Amino acid sequence: MKKQILFSLLFGTALVLGANVVQAQNAESYESLMRKGNEKFNAKDFISAKTYYEMALKQKSGDPTAKQKLTETVKKIQEDGARQEVFYAHLDAGDQYYGQQKYEEALTEYEAALKVFPEDKYVGGQASAVRAILQERQDKQDAYDLAMSQGEALLAEDNFDAAIMQFETAKGIFPNDKLPKEKIAEAKQKKQLYTEKVTRFDNLMEEARQFGLRKNYEAAIGKLDQALELFPDDMEANAKRNEYLSAKGVADQYNGIIAVADQLYENKAYKEAKVQYQSALAVVKGDAYATDMIARLDPLIAEQDAEEAARIAAEAEAARLAAEAEAARIAAEQEAARLAAEAEAARIAAEQEAARLAAEAEAARLAAEAEAARIAAEQEAARIAAEAEAARLAAEEAARIAAEEEAARLAAEAEAARIAAEEEAARQAALAAAEAERQATIKNMMDAADALFDQQEYANAKVKYQEVVAFDEGNAAATAKIREIDGIFAQMAAELEANYNQAMSAGNSAMTAENFAEAIAQYQTALAYKPEDPTAAAQLAIAQKSESDRIAALRSQYEKFVKEGDANFKTNTFDKAIEAYTKAEELGLETYPTEMIARISEIIEQNKLYELNSEPLMLAAGEAKRFEFNKIDVAVRRSNYIIIKVRNPHPEKTFPMIVSFGGAGGKNGGFVLPIASTEEEKTFIFRIGSQYKWFSEDNTWIEIISENNEVEIGKLEVSRSN
Repeated sequence: MKKQILFSLLFGTALVLGANVVQAQNAESYESLMRKGNEKFNAKDFISAKTYYEMALKQKSGDPTAKQKLTETVKKIQEDGARQEVFYAHLDAGDQYYGQQKYEEALTEYEAALKVFPEDKYVGGQASAVRAILQERQDKQDAYDLAMSQGEALLAEDNFDAAIMQFETAKGIFPNDKLPKEKIAEAKQKKQLYTEKVTRFDNLMEEARQFGLRKNYEAAIGKLDQALELFPDDMEANAKRNEYLSAKGVADQYNGIIAVADQLYENKAYKEAKVQYQSALAVVKGDAYATDMIARLDPLIAEQDAEEAARIAAEAEAARLAAEAEAARIAAEQEAARLAAEAEAARIAAEQEAARLAAEAEAARLAAEAEAARIAAEQEAARIAAEAEAARLAAEEAARIAAEEEAARLAAEAEAARIAAEEEAARQAALAAAEAERQATIKNMMDAADALFDQQEYANAKVKYQEVVAFDEGNAAATAKIREIDGIFAQMAAELEANYNQAMSAGNSAMTAENFAEAIAQYQTALAYKPEDPTAAAQLAIAQKSESDRIAALRSQYEKFVKEGDANFKTNTFDKAIEAYTKAEELGLETYPTEMIARISEIIEQNKLYELNSEPLMLAAGEAKRFEFNKIDVAVRRSNYIIIKVRNPHPEKTFPMIVSFGGAGGKNGGFVLPIASTEEEKTFIFRIGSQYKWFSEDNTWIEIISENNEVEIGKLEVSRSN
């Protein structure tokens, strides 16, 4: 059997039944009914009188006497109702003020209620209790006010613990007063928020300190700015910020010098680099990096100096050898010239001697021609031999000099070849290292691009592949990946267009159906496919405006119902509270109304006074079932509720179900429940305490009669509000 809990809220319009009158007394005569009605009227039992007059009119329809008496009776009932309404208005106001601890106002209302029903025991007891409370509170009020004012002052100074102590003192004076508890909760909450704020501030200060240790002054200043947003006047944070600002200036100067020095180092301008590192040390004394780089540069500079000295020495040696060769050449030429001059002088002398001898021997020429010729021949041979010897010696000297020059030339060429070979080897090594570094860079760039590709971040991956192609022109792998991504983009574009069109169509359909929330979701989906699409953006704005207007209208109604429900909940008027919360719940904005209905149900269940029935009980049409209980303390009667669960076994019919209550003296009142045409189990919650006869009389039974149809009774309880 399907069951559903529904709250049927019944107020002062419930049908009230006359005492000791059962349904279907059609056998009684008109005269008898009129007589009994008059008896009840004279006894001021107007409710029972009304029932008899109505039954008399059924016996004699349109009878003027019965109609007149019925009119008079209804007027009396209305007058009694008006008196009860005034009484309950003052009683409810008194109870509300009592619950709010507004005792002076409560006493005024209770005294006004007693003017209507002077003998009412509950109101009299409440008035006496309020007077006693007022007398007691007068003695405590000054101490309470002092504690509260001191607590407020301490709370304003953020002295939370001391404030809580003062509020605890006030709570001890008036334990039931809500304000100290609220102030304690407020102070604890503010203390927690302040503690969280301090913790956040301390964390930011520590993060700033860590960044400062790493000389990341910009990040450190950023953390300090966040900390100062929390505590703008904190001296330590302001001092640290100024310190890091100064340090940042020094660091910027230092980093600029280091950048120049590092570039000089890369360019192998070691001496100039050392000067820059020394300048950096002048800015940041004892800097480890600059000190380390200077230490690294000293052997490099020494090596450069040694190479320079060797170069200069080689050049000097080559110059010396060239000078020596030149001097040897000049000396050889001079020696050859000298020998040639001596040979020429010897020749001339010989010729002169020969001529002299020829002149002297001219006379004996004929005689001594042979001898002279021999001597001349010998002298000529000697001369020629001397010239030949001189020439040989000159040639040998020139050969020696030429050999030395050649040796020097070859040595210079060999040295030059060695230096060129070393430079070429260094150049090739640098080229190889550069190529290896370039290949490593290409690999790293490809790895990064591949990772993005694998993560389907195709746009970013394409950028990375394009960077590879720009770095390594014509890179085949990167070019292939770019083409592949372009293909993926083309496919995605087609899919995006289809998805966009589908989302726009769904959004337009939702707008037509005024399902603005669905339309918003669909237009947002369309914008996800085409972020800059003006049509989707315009439709989204229209849908959001429509949804906002709808929510605003619902919100206004919702807040009205919730406010009404909360007001009735605070006064323990649970039936009206449930009615308001149910209306708010039907708007579907928040779960709060549902939670409050459940909370009220839980309160009523927890405060159950009597469980009169728990198992399903079938009542036949016209059958009466009475449930008895002990009388309820008058102090809680005003807050009483009757909870009845009912199921209609014949959902094709609707009919009334009469609920009566009374005590030893008979029936005192009742109400009618409309049984709906549904088989679902329904839960009725009726504030029976709103009927004066329930409140003023000692009721000990509840009776249920189903008219015209059988009905199944489930749970039947008498409960109360807090």
